[in-house]
Amino acid sequence: MITVGFVALLIATLAFWQHGMEATFRKRNENSQRVRRWKRNTILAVLGWLGYITLLSTSNILTDMESPLRIPVLVLLPITGFLTYFFLSNKFKVFVMYFPKPMTVYGQTLRIAVELLIYGSYVQGVIPAHATFEGYNLSILIGITAPVVGCMAYISKTMSTQTLVGWNILGLGLLAVETFVFMTTLICPELCGLEHTFAPQFGTMPYLLLLSVFIPSAAFMHMVSIAQTLIPARRKIQRQYA
Repeated sequence: MITVGFVALLIATLAFWQHGMEATFRKRNENSQRVRRWKRNTILAVLGWLGYITLLSTSNILTDMESPLRIPVLVLLPITGFLTYFFLSNKFKVFVMYFPKPMTVYGQTLRIAVELLIYGSYVQGVIPAHATFEGYNLSILIGITAPVVGCMAYISKTMSTQTLVGWNILGLGLLAVETFVFMTTLICPELCGLEHTFAPQFGTMPYLLLLSVFIPSAAFMHMVSIAQTLIPARRKIQRQYA
């Protein structure tokens, strides 16, 4: 049953980004040739990444919990490198600035499903309780508050820029804590008062989707939202004092 949940959330996450990309191109009024190239490259990148994660899963290279650094090196390091490259490269500024702003907030509701899947993984004995919302993982709060924040920021427009940025920073902070708890449990469970780390299944699909797709996707939404909020605000201040 939990596998069905992971697959459903993966489809929902991919559909979210697909819809956002389509809306970005419509807003930008890009020519059809460039749109086709973007779509092709995006599809190839996504399929390549999912294929890579699936290969790691089927090879069982990550199921050896006696070698815990494999997951950070083979999963977290590449995705962190991509996010860093994305936001430092000028080639992607158009995507960041024209991506629908409300989607970066409302999309965080997917984190409710992520945290429920993490809890389901705990029930199945794959993940320790302290890595769920019963422990130190409070990321579900961002998913719960996302609809309210979205309405205040983009419908009633009663939320200030500073508050929206603060909410996004809080979301990134909770993701950092979540990742830290996962990595501490994986590498040195004794620090968490545990005798054992994750079950070997954590290094296989569908559980690998947590660190390879769902958590990075949430972080990416926060980063895009912060960039979209701060850049126009900075330009406004520059015009005022020019």
